[in-house]
Amino acid sequence: MKSSRRHLTHIASGDVWAGAEKQLYELCKALVSTNSLNISAILFNEGVLADKLRQLNIDVTIADEAKLSPLSMIRNIRNHFIRHASSILHTHGFKENILGVIASIKTPVTSLVRTIHGGSESNVSWNKPHKKVTHIADQLLTRHKVDRIVAVSGPLYQLLSERHPNKVVKIFNFIDSRELEALSSNKQPNETFTIGIVGRLAPVKRIDLFVETIKELHKKGHHEIKGKIIGDGPLRKSTEELVRQENLSQYIEFTGFVDPSTPEIANLDLLLMTSDHEGLPMTLLEALALKVPVVAHNVGGIPEALNSGSAGLLVDDHSALGYATAVDKVLNNPAERERMQMNGLSYLRENFDSVKKSREYLNLYFQLLGQELSR
Repeated sequence: MKSSRRHLTHIASGDVWAGAEKQLYELCKALVSTNSLNISAILFNEGVLADKLRQLNIDVTIADEAKLSPLSMIRNIRNHFIRHASSILHTHGFKENILGVIASIKTPVTSLVRTIHGGSESNVSWNKPHKKVTHIADQLLTRHKVDRIVAVSGPLYQLLSERHPNKVVKIFNFIDSRELEALSSNKQPNETFTIGIVGRLAPVKRIDLFVETIKELHKKGHHEIKGKIIGDGPLRKSTEELVRQENLSQYIEFTGFVDPSTPEIANLDLLLMTSDHEGLPMTLLEALALKVPVVAHNVGGIPEALNSGSAGLLVDDHSALGYATAVDKVLNNPAERERMQMNGLSYLRENFDSVKKSREYLNLYFQLLGQELSR
């Protein structure tokens, strides 16, 4: 017997396993548990996200961007919509939004949603004509075709509301913290105080600042600390070279890509976030659930996730010395570390809970469909 539930299709790149991919997976996992919608996904690459969605018994179509032309990708996406009788399209990214919106024309899709996970929506120069045309196309389609835009943080909500009035809703990123809380209870103390940074080794993460911060801490006499870089990416080799140049090889460890990364995070004594900008980092939420103290740049959605500094230490001086000074305060104050841990966990439970936040998404979907969400 055919299901009477409406069908939701997500479109994402899936080329890496980073914050946006983690959030999409958490959303799909939470939605599957509600049994309120049929769910499928279209990804532009095979990878970790595709595997994890299949484990949830979600049908995944791969519109391979490395092998298919944009027109062929649109055909594949369109066929997916028709095959599944998709009512709602939810896109996650610029290219994903453009191809998805175009492919949805004259298909069963009636409602279009887009999540902005972070990063800059600033204008692109004509010095890069391909990117400029893509940016303009994305803006036009978002303005005229997308029904709702989800911003994952207050600053993104403010920025996007100015550009797309009456279209933007704010729904925080979220995690299912129950398993992580259990993981934190089994943590064994480290012999050496371990400070970690987690994420893709890309310019925006400012891994160089992390390395220089470890150097500054050693200058301050904290020779008992160790740095740990959890992740991989295009800056891996240059960062390893920087570590060698600064004579820090014995003090900084590279784990490479780890999945899941949460056991590594759980074993940290402190998480340091030195990014130039962030949306609302999933890694930060995981650290709160794992009761790992956080020192982070006071930018983007980070202050919201740290309750304006009550659940972690915010840094305005975006320099190695600025971060080292902040870490120094935490190192020398065990009582403050414990306060941050407890405040962080309670704030996470209240504001970034998967059940509450996934229901906000469900309310959004059903409002667009003109239906009431059952209690």
